[in-house]
Amino acid sequence: MKKSAEHYISLPVEQLVVGLYVDLEVAWSQHPFLFRRFKIKTLDEIHIIQSLGFSVVKVIPERSSAEPKAAAPESRPEAATSETSSTMWAKKKHRIEQAEQFRNRRSELAERYKEAVKRVKTFTQDVNSAPANAIRDADEVIDSMIGGFQEEGTLVMNLINLSDANFSLYNHALNVTVLALSLGRAMHMQPEELRQLGLGALLHDIGKVDVPGHILHKRGKLTPSEEKILESHPLLGSRLAQRIKLLPKVTVAAIEQHHEMLDGTGFPGRLKDDDIGLAGRIVAIANLYDDLCNPSDFSKALSPKAALAILYARYRNRLDNTLVERFIYTMGVYPPGTIVQLNDDSVGLVVAIVPGALLKPTVLLYNPDIPSKDALLLDLQLYNDLSIEGILKPGEYPPRIYEYFGMKERLAYFYDRY
Repeated sequence: MKKSAEHYISLPVEQLVVGLYVDLEVAWSQHPFLFRRFKIKTLDEIHIIQSLGFSVVKVIPERSSAEPKAAAPESRPEAATSETSSTMWAKKKHRIEQAEQFRNRRSELAERYKEAVKRVKTFTQDVNSAPANAIRDADEVIDSMIGGFQEEGTLVMNLINLSDANFSLYNHALNVTVLALSLGRAMHMQPEELRQLGLGALLHDIGKVDVPGHILHKRGKLTPSEEKILESHPLLGSRLAQRIKLLPKVTVAAIEQHHEMLDGTGFPGRLKDDDIGLAGRIVAIANLYDDLCNPSDFSKALSPKAALAILYARYRNRLDNTLVERFIYTMGVYPPGTIVQLNDDSVGLVVAIVPGALLKPTVLLYNPDIPSKDALLLDLQLYNDLSIEGILKPGEYPPRIYEYFGMKERLAYFYDRY
């Protein structure tokens, strides 16, 4: 959301009142406030600004909800008490420590994600030569994920950034599995049902091991004959799964049906309505969503919010509408990977969502005064006065914000618990 240029006025601190929006113009480490720019909410904040040694401060009238008081030397605020100032410094330190803990947890989560991708790669490559071992390994991956769903604590979907070079068929398989299991859980599926669904999602593209590499990895437009070969992968996958004879029928069906559409326009069987099982419908939604966010041609990638809008607007008659609506609810109003603007004009990247608090995700804050490695992470549930004002689309924010957040070309998701 682009806004007109703001103008500032320099105001003596004696004229500060609650409701003025100020810009302190000092390093973040030199004041106890969470932000350099903010609206004054209390007299204590005026006292603290005075204690910092300012004689004048910049005020942004457009963002203020009050008028400065008339100049009067006798109205100069008292210096901040040490208790007020120290309390704010302590709160700021606590927020920094919370952010550091969250960053460490996300780093650990990223390592767990990488290990899971390695396992997916291994059993995918072994599925023809050692099918029993491959299915056992796939089962272990799914069991660990379902086990995480059942542990105590708040389940959190986290964003993991990946470069284009590091994104592969195996990342896609894991993404689809995380997304499918989250939807299955939202539909109150039982553990064994989740296991069968998870295996179908994890192995949904297993048929691509028999698709020629020059077709599978082609960046340009496929020829009609190449498209026909690629569209055979669900059938190739289900045949491979049937030969293994170790997978549940629901899993095999999900592998074969993950490109089917309720109106019969999907492939490979052009199935309709009730001919498509629940697991197949769920994997189809998760697969399409990840394809929209992480297409082979990254120039066509959509933001998470735009991908959800496409699912709802263009596919509501082709996918299970009830499941699509539940998926949108599960992913949240602001899905991980969304760049948002807060009501205090700050910009943040949504990095985690919690069911039941979809309007209050955890955001990584953009602050050029702080090195990106030390950027604050705020759980908006803890801040009653902070809320998301809107979503910033590509082109509505400068490249430096994208770079600050360390945004890569690809998005991935993984679960953690608080």
